[in-house]
Amino acid sequence: MSLKSRVRGFDLRQLEYFCAVARTGSFTKAAEDLGIAQPSLSEQIARLEQGFGAALFERLNRRVELTPLGEAILGKAQALLEDAAALPDHFERAREGVHGPLRVGAIPTILPYFLAPLLKDFTLRFPDVDLHLREGTTTELIDQLLEGMIDLAILSLPVQGAGLVMRELFRDPLFLAVPNHHPLATSEKVQLRRVSLERLLILKDGHCLRDETLAVCDRARARFTSHFEAEQFLTIFELIRAGFGVSIVPEMARSLSEGCKLIEIEPKASRRVGYVRLQRRYLSKALEAFTGYLKQATEKPRRAAAPRSAPAASLA
Repeated sequence: MSLKSRVRGFDLRQLEYFCAVARTGSFTKAAEDLGIAQPSLSEQIARLEQGFGAALFERLNRRVELTPLGEAILGKAQALLEDAAALPDHFERAREGVHGPLRVGAIPTILPYFLAPLLKDFTLRFPDVDLHLREGTTTELIDQLLEGMIDLAILSLPVQGAGLVMRELFRDPLFLAVPNHHPLATSEKVQLRRVSLERLLILKDGHCLRDETLAVCDRARARFTSHFEAEQFLTIFELIRAGFGVSIVPEMARSLSEGCKLIEIEPKASRRVGYVRLQRRYLSKALEAFTGYLKQATEKPRRAAAPRSAPAASLA
């Protein structure tokens, strides 16, 4: 039997007795300090020595001295006892404070426009949260969520997957984006079938906004002459300004639309922005704080808009 197997069964009480004898140099004094009978202390020390397969103390006539093995393990035994004594304080701090790692993923059409502007205020409120960000497609983020690589994903809802909790935060209106010199640029509202002879600029396969865009076009029975696929909004807006085509873009990307006109689609279209997490009985304080912050940040503008639009429904 290996030494590791033999000593695996020792407990903190035996280490406490061992350190007490080492400190006092006497079984009798150690038993008095600990408030136990000397035979009980001697029995526990004997069991600890049996586990190590060697003596920890040399019993002399009137004193007890550590053996070389006893001296070798004394420092580690004292450190273990100190860590054990500090454990309740660590537990209380963990239970009461908001700290620790938090891994958040978001899709590219949400992270820079919605999430990024919120991060500075969150980190100021919760400086002890170690926030890590990942950007990826919906499929990538859901896989990472299920594999435990991230704690939360912010994306367009709904998504498919067992054991997931979804919460809608708000509705992000979709607009038709045209160049400023387009014949429809003076319109406040538009039906998509009126631009059916245009080139449609869309994101590449894998972006959920691509699927939402095509679904909106299908519902409107809009047929475009061709599609051009891009990796990011920046490219799409540059092409719109150049008159190369039109696109359907979300409200949150309005900051990129200089030189373009965003026109409200009839009937109104929007995407549902929210977060997804694993269904767990216990959530970390950091995750609770972050989801609470997201709800608070999105409820303020939604309440202000309440007379004009209904509040978003919650999935969880």
